[in-house]
Amino acid sequence: MELLSLIKEQFTPNIISKISTFLDESDRNTSLAIDTALPTVLGGVMQKASTTQGLTDLLSIIRTGGYDGTLINNLNIVLSEIYSTITLASIGNGLLGSLFGEGLGDIFNVISKSSGITKTSASTLLGLVTPILVNVIGKHVIQQGITSSDLGSLMASQKESVLTALPAGIDKLINLDKLDDFKGKKRLSSNVSFENNNSKLTTWLPWLLLGGILLGALYYWKSCRNQENIQISSKLIIESNDSTQIDVVSSIKKTLSTGVMLNFGEQSIENELINFIEDQSKLVDKTTWFNFRALRFETGSALIDSTSMQEVTNIAEILKAFPNVELKIGGYTDNVGKEELNQKLSADRAFNVVKALVEQGIDSNRVVAEGYGSKYPVAANDTEEGRAQNRRIAVRVTKK
Repeated sequence: MELLSLIKEQFTPNIISKISTFLDESDRNTSLAIDTALPTVLGGVMQKASTTQGLTDLLSIIRTGGYDGTLINNLNIVLSEIYSTITLASIGNGLLGSLFGEGLGDIFNVISKSSGITKTSASTLLGLVTPILVNVIGKHVIQQGITSSDLGSLMASQKESVLTALPAGIDKLINLDKLDDFKGKKRLSSNVSFENNNSKLTTWLPWLLLGGILLGALYYWKSCRNQENIQISSKLIIESNDSTQIDVVSSIKKTLSTGVMLNFGEQSIENELINFIEDQSKLVDKTTWFNFRALRFETGSALIDSTSMQEVTNIAEILKAFPNVELKIGGYTDNVGKEELNQKLSADRAFNVVKALVEQGIDSNRVVAEGYGSKYPVAANDTEEGRAQNRRIAVRVTKK
């Protein structure tokens, strides 16, 4: 069985057209990007399957994440609505971080250059195709009752076809040399027992599909000639049979003056920052700060978690679109530990955010960093929740 061919079958002309409309790219370039993205993501999955732990993790993701093929059976519905399409891309980007880590930026560049779509579109496209690809694999896993050894054998059998399909440049970013160590069994066992149906109801996929159906024709997105940003409804709340609620946050699609399109939440730092910059009545001061929501650092370290760079990347794009804007990046900690260590950690983290912005093409004279340690808490430090709020990175506009 050749997985790559099975995966490509899901991307019919109709599906490609829906994706290209969402990305605001041509069908031709989108199709070229998909042809590049599919062997790339499959190669990333295979690379993860080259270790025993990776195989175990991959199988766990498939079994507990709802990757049973339901998505590919309802793909047309999901991609018909911008709200569920954004959700799907967000889920896929989470998976991509675990597959490629720090190499994601290079992969976005290769796909962008080889297909003609923008780097931002390449990032979104990879987020969209990844859950679809994993669902194709997951459907086979669940129908055949695959074990981790069987999965390793399946991945190893795809090596030749994937290496042949990988575009120039990507082959240097993915290592499939160890796949031959996992030959596994030829015959798969019969049905595998899974957790009860109630546990499946708590996974993301049923909510994604239900959200797409409920939205119906409410939020059909169309690219406007003036490229205005489009705000997608208010919060959608879906209730399950066990009264669990899942909140889906409003999303915004914004095309900047540079032509780069960004997707972000209504309550995001990106939206707050853009609104402040564009509103001429809002003057620069020393008290208006905007907090990062999803920026994470390695525990006890100033190193940015490579899977949480999206906000930094988006702010770099915003700075490129508003060349007169200058920022200060502030680092903060809770009050646990020695203050001098907290001060250093907060400063180092703020500096690393500045460094990441400079690496993405921002003039170093436009961004400065300062660490404040445990000063200026936004919540009480006597609870873990409060301490978590105080450990933050924030942005202040110093010139616009």
